[in-house]
Amino acid sequence: MSQNDRFLADRKLGRVLVTGAGGFLGAAMTNTLRAQGVDVLATDIGLVSRQRTDIAHCEVTDSEQVDAVVRQGKFDTILHCGAVSGPMVMPDRPLDIWRINVGGTAAVLEAARRHSVGRVIICSTSEVYGKLSGPVDEATPIATHTVYGASKVAGEQVMLGYVKEHGVDAIALRLSWIYGPGRQTPTTLEQLVRAAHSGQRFAVLTPTDAYTHYLHITDAVEGLLRAAKTRAPQSRIINITAGRGLEMSEVARFVMELHPDMVVTCAPPHPEARGISELRNHLAATEIGFIAKTPLEVGVRQLFHHFSTSSENQQ
Repeated sequence: MSQNDRFLADRKLGRVLVTGAGGFLGAAMTNTLRAQGVDVLATDIGLVSRQRTDIAHCEVTDSEQVDAVVRQGKFDTILHCGAVSGPMVMPDRPLDIWRINVGGTAAVLEAARRHSVGRVIICSTSEVYGKLSGPVDEATPIATHTVYGASKVAGEQVMLGYVKEHGVDAIALRLSWIYGPGRQTPTTLEQLVRAAHSGQRFAVLTPTDAYTHYLHITDAVEGLLRAAKTRAPQSRIINITAGRGLEMSEVARFVMELHPDMVVTCAPPHPEARGISELRNHLAATEIGFIAKTPLEVGVRQLFHHFSTSSENQQ
């Protein structure tokens, strides 16, 4: 069977559980699946699950609760998006980051093991590579320097244990910097695009030659779908990224093109701290048929238009 034929011979998603469905990626994932007619149970916690009838309550750190949801749901696929989504979230609560990202992942995997779920997708992060420089791929030794990054590494290792010791079919995706309409946590890119509406001057603390690794939300969703549908990928840890990094100066140029009076200044070049030049995605392309489709220039314009036509620009 050729590579292309293998991608066409997809496994069926069946009934799908999406955790963290009130979050940025989880919400986009849920909306996409429902639009495709997939049978989905969306779960989350807090106000999201109390105020919305289309999202059920499930605390991923409560293993008994997770087990009950999976047992009753009889799921074929789990997309585990219910986690702390970045180092900027809960920075003063490291133990909670660990409990959610490691304990929650273990609870989901254990429920999948107990109730014979066909495929589990774990959302990991490119942050596991830390402050390395040059190109990296999945074989590069990890070098994380944060509790958040360490929690994602631990989640990957828990997953590999369930794969190797208990036969759970699971894949961890190292997603890079997801952006796009609907993101709630603040990012430099979002602040830049908002500032472009008024054409105001904006100073970025990032060095002008530092590499960035933005991934549009639609590409992130497509990466999860590809990983969930591919019948038999060989690798269990896969980068989902846009590939080559863009210097901060390129990002600033895209934003300045949005408004004739917009001026973006970056910190001076810092050649010793440019970061990772390329998050290589060869495995994603060859094993699950994923290639990011939205160039940053296009995604930035889409985000600008979104803020222009929504109440979010007033926030």
